[in-house]
Amino acid sequence: MRHLSGLGSFANSWADWKSVIQVKIGASPTPESIFDLGDVLSEIFRSRIVTGRDNAAVSQGGIAWECLVCWYLNLIFWGTDVIVIRPHASFLPEQIKNALSVNIQNTTTNTESDLVVFSIPNVTSMFSLNLGTINELLKSDSANMDVTVVQCKTNWNDNSQIPMLWDLIYNSGSFRVPNVSVGREGVSPASFRRFSYAFVTVPTSRGSFLPNGLPVLRVRGLTGGNYWGHATTVGVARSIKEFFTTNFGTHFSGTVHEHIEANLISNDQIIQKFVELDFSII
Repeated sequence: MRHLSGLGSFANSWADWKSVIQVKIGASPTPESIFDLGDVLSEIFRSRIVTGRDNAAVSQGGIAWECLVCWYLNLIFWGTDVIVIRPHASFLPEQIKNALSVNIQNTTTNTESDLVVFSIPNVTSMFSLNLGTINELLKSDSANMDVTVVQCKTNWNDNSQIPMLWDLIYNSGSFRVPNVSVGREGVSPASFRRFSYAFVTVPTSRGSFLPNGLPVLRVRGLTGGNYWGHATTVGVARSIKEFFTTNFGTHFSGTVHEHIEANLISNDQIIQKFVELDFSII
C-alpha cells in the first residue's frame, strides 16, 4: 500500500477522492458506511477524471482506477489472510506468476492482471511477511490457496472481451489447443483450491447497459464475477462490494460487516490511516 500511494496517478487524484470518501463514511464511520463505499466507488473516481483522451491520459485514468479498487479491497480485507496487489515484480509471488504463465510455442505471456487477490495459507501474522516468506508459505500449501485475477478497466465496451477470453484460457479444464499450455514449474490455476477471474469497471462508456447487450453478455459468465463501482443492477453488474463473499467468503470470521466492526474495535485508527494513505505504521 505504501508503494501504491506513491504512484503519481493515484497520489494526484487522492486529494479530490479523499474529501468525497470522508463525506461518504461520515465523521464516525460504521461498518455499513465503509462497506457501502463499493456502491459509490465510481462516483469517487469521477470526482477527479484525467482530462483528455490521448494514450497518456487514458493510461493514467486506468492506473488510478486500479489503485482505487485495490485501496478499497485491501481496506475491507484488512485483518484477514487475503492480500490484494498490483502485479509488480516486487510483490507478485513466484507461485502465482508461474501459475498465470501461458506458453505459446515456447513463448511465455501473461494475462492483463491489473490486480491479483490471494489468500496465504497457514499464515500466523501478516505484519512479519515479506515476499520471500509469502513464496515459502504458498509453495508449501498451494492446494489451500484461493486466487482471483481482477481486471480493472475504466471503459466497458472496449474491454469486456479481454477478461472473457482469459477466463476461458485459465478455466478451460479439458480444453486443449496445440502448442498452448497454462502454467509452468509444475504450477497452474488448477493447483489452487479455487481460481477465478473477475472484471470491475467504472464504466466511463456512454449509454445504458442492458442485460442482453453484448458487453454484458461477454462478462456474465466470468468465474469471479462482473462488477462496477455502482449499486448492483440485476442482470447487468454487481457492486464491487459483492466481490468479497463471492470469492473469499470463507476468509471472514462471521459476516463482512462483523469483520469490519471487529477491526474498528481493535484498531480505531485503521480507517483514518487508510484515508490519509499513512501506511508507515499500521
